[in-house]
Amino acid sequence: MSAPVTIIAKSRGPYLIHGPIDIRDQDGNPIDPPAAKTPGVTKLCGCGQSRTKPFCDGSHKNETAG
Repeated sequence: MSAPVTIIAKSRGPYLIHGPIDIRDQDGNPIDPPAAKTPGVTKLCGCGQSRTKPFCDGSHKNETAG
């Protein structure tokens, strides 16, 4: 049996997914994630600002407090 997939919701940041996942668009076509800095971790956008949705591109770091 393989290890479970773990999802960590970062405050004001991405959802970090540890483990193998299959991501598909609304038509069921596979979406390949960008190369990961950490092998086995996929980052999904949690702020809505990413230009590479559904993946995180770090845009949340540009938010200013207000």
